[in-house]
Amino acid sequence: MKLNHVALVARSQKNAARFYEGILKLKKIKASRLTRDLAMKIFGLEVECPLILYGNEAFAIEVFVTERIPPNSSPIAHICLQVEDREAFIAACRSAGLPVNLILREEWKLCFIQDFDGNLFEIK
Repeated sequence: MKLNHVALVARSQKNAARFYEGILKLKKIKASRLTRDLAMKIFGLEVECPLILYGNEAFAIEVFVTERIPPNSSPIAHICLQVEDREAFIAACRSAGLPVNLILREEWKLCFIQDFDGNLFEIK
């Protein structure tokens, strides 16, 4: 089994590009549109919005661009990413003004960041 993609919400295409391309360094694979009809069939929501797929060779993130659905509606829901240089990644997040939460747990610091729209990421 292989994880194909994760779906998240962004309030704007600018926020999506700043975080997924700028911070995570993912490539914009394709852009399309979620139609109202399809959104109703899949999610039971009357919403129509842009849909952007970002990814790399390891995974993809499908980003629904809409202000109608609050991001991170479940406060414990998060995605865990393993990065090559954790300290450099944390510094880049701080430079971009993203909230970084470091929590001491035994001898290791847990790291959680939020993107520009409140989606939560654990960083290893």
